[in-house]
Amino acid sequence: MFKPAVLFTLAAATSAYSTFDLYQHLGNLSPYFSPENTPSSLLSGIPETCSVDRAFLIHRHGSRQPISGEIDVLRALSYYINNNTALFSKPRGNTPSEFAFLTKGWKSTFTINDLSAPGRMECFDHGVALRLAYPNLYTDTLLVGGQDRVVESAQWFAQGYYGRYANQTATLDIIGENNSTVSWITPSDTCDSWEYSSGNDLVTQWGTVYLPRIASRINTLLKPTYPGVNFTASNAHGMLYACAYGTAVYGKGNAPWCGVFQPQEILDFEYELDLLMRGAFGYGLPNNQGPVNGALLVSNLTAFMQVNGSATANLSINFAHDTTIDFGLTALGLANDTHFPATGPPSPYRQWRTSNQVPFAAQMLWKRLDCAGEKRIQLVLNDANFDLSPIGCMSDLYGTCAMSEFVTTANVQTALGIVDGDAVWNASCSA
Repeated sequence: MFKPAVLFTLAAATSAYSTFDLYQHLGNLSPYFSPENTPSSLLSGIPETCSVDRAFLIHRHGSRQPISGEIDVLRALSYYINNNTALFSKPRGNTPSEFAFLTKGWKSTFTINDLSAPGRMECFDHGVALRLAYPNLYTDTLLVGGQDRVVESAQWFAQGYYGRYANQTATLDIIGENNSTVSWITPSDTCDSWEYSSGNDLVTQWGTVYLPRIASRINTLLKPTYPGVNFTASNAHGMLYACAYGTAVYGKGNAPWCGVFQPQEILDFEYELDLLMRGAFGYGLPNNQGPVNGALLVSNLTAFMQVNGSATANLSINFAHDTTIDFGLTALGLANDTHFPATGPPSPYRQWRTSNQVPFAAQMLWKRLDCAGEKRIQLVLNDANFDLSPIGCMSDLYGTCAMSEFVTTANVQTALGIVDGDAVWNASCSA
């Protein structure tokens, strides 16, 4: 089984890290991992005097096959290689070790949209982990976005959380993902003027900067072995996606393309995905669409967290998308940057980090804490504490805020005042 090297040593002058873990820098295509706390100075866990009495989980679907907008570059790369088998099967001299797999050819076997085996495992494992971590919290209903990969993710999670009789124990409340169903899981579906191009246009701009460099380096490296080789910038893009999706579909270590890139090239790809998600589902959207779309999540979260007593479930489990989480962060003013240039260079200090925020199977877990009678709220994003003070409340060493203060912050109050179809929504979303 092919196991490419994915830990690279970086020069101390260019990075604070001694090693580079490629799998933690594939943006929203990263396999699930837990990053450092944000900021890293936060303490992990909760204060000793506190206990969790309520929680609201927003869970992204697990690792999947490419979506329709991504498959073309993979197929084009596959076509080029398989249309030049005479070139790649007969190298002149020693092939660079990281490209040795080319002598046997490479063919894209990816399909579209479906959850993958690693994705099923991510969701099942998270279900088990949540049940073990919070035995005092429970619900028998999961709210689930209506896309197939989201529904299947919820089913695997339920198997882990409830056990083999999950179908009899729990109910999946499936909400449509379309332009006629108001849903905080997919709010942009009913935001008529929302356009994916708000992020994709930024991807195109950044791609003209970094992709030709990758293609040029690879062609220069391979020409002594494969005279006439001519990978294009688009082919380089396909290679990056083949690394990310080879990992998402076949697991870590089983994507040969991951071994061909230098660390900076992966970081540039990560920045592309940051630009995409921030531009299409965050602060880069026009007409205040990011906070307006995210307001629906904030309203549902806040309403649930303010319920007291034991008459209702103390746990809310919701299966959604990376976009859901990004909209929520934007509405709250979290992970915000003042400068995010489409032509780079990427700032190593930027707050918006798609890899850390929304890897596959991302978990945005909101906890309500009972701290000797005081109610506090905490965000744990992918098992790492996330400081809430940028919202406008006073946070402690664990990043938590008093619930009463959180609710009265300007960002939360603004979100609570927005409803799909009202004047604020229409001003932002009318086509």
